[in-house]
Amino acid sequence: MIRKEQLAINKRQITLDGWLIEQFRDKLTHASVLSRKKNRPILLYRNTVEESESAAEEEVATINEKYVVVQVLTHGGFIPPSFQQQYVFNLDDFAKWIIKRSRDLYLQCIDNIDEQLQ
Repeated sequence: MIRKEQLAINKRQITLDGWLIEQFRDKLTHASVLSRKKNRPILLYRNTVEESESAAEEEVATINEKYVVVQVLTHGGFIPPSFQQQYVFNLDDFAKWIIKRSRDLYLQCIDNIDEQLQ
């Protein structure tokens, strides 16, 4: 059985998540406009997934005029650079996805966007 206190906390969390998504979506919109002006994608985050002595697998997210592209790539050593996976999000879907995925990646996106907008 759910108590009233739990409902209040859950409702506040949903409200906070909604606010975070809305604020992040606004930053993504500004970054997409900047990407269009500069005529090049803007890095949102770079995350090392796996690393060995001479090779690495990284997840890289960039934003362009309309979309956020998340790519998993391998490189280094005897491995030729290659893309293992690629995901394409519209701005709204990416904002929802990153909030659920990782707080650290979300904060890295915010920092990188703010750095580019200065």
